[in-house]
Amino acid sequence: MPRAKYTKPPRFPEQIKGAKFRFRRDQRLKLTRLLPYKFADLKIPFAAEQVATPHRPGHSLETIAAIVIDQTEVLISAYKTQLPYTSEGQFSPRRTLIAVRRLREALEPFVRGSVDAETADIIPEDLDRKLADREKELTEIRVPPGPRRTLALLCQQIAWHVKTVASKFGETVTEGQVLRFVDEALNFAGVKHPDFARHRDRLAALVFSD
Repeated sequence: MPRAKYTKPPRFPEQIKGAKFRFRRDQRLKLTRLLPYKFADLKIPFAAEQVATPHRPGHSLETIAAIVIDQTEVLISAYKTQLPYTSEGQFSPRRTLIAVRRLREALEPFVRGSVDAETADIIPEDLDRKLADREKELTEIRVPPGPRRTLALLCQQIAWHVKTVASKFGETVTEGQVLRFVDEALNFAGVKHPDFARHRDRLAALVFSD
């Protein structure tokens, strides 16, 4: 198992203070029980001191379950750091669509011939047609809101990590096990998400979406 992948936390600009999330001891125990049972006892096949927790210097990992749960903490910490800065962005498709529609409305007098020819010549003859084509393209773009995209990325990263570690040690995890692990981890972290018990399909859409 490549050690660097599990020991280096995401880096943020100096002016952004990274959040540091940690599960409580009882929460870590509950999460361990959601992983393949061998993970709780299976020792890391290299020196434990080489995989110290990134945001807890000096704290070593001894089992495979500890690796999975520790990396989940790192991913949640990165999510909590990034979330306040997540937004639609200045150039989102929705905002661009609104701007195009407003521009087409403003151009109506030119298109309908409600202005003199000299003024009408200022506007390119095919501008409205091009704007209409662009409006159609923008209406067909479906981009989830920024916070949802960030949540989906977190869910997918946790799921990928669980499955990858399991695979490296010859274990398998079902989609149900992955969903339960993600659900419980996010519950402990206070991250709002579709509840596994009531909205399993919605949670699965976040975790396993392409």
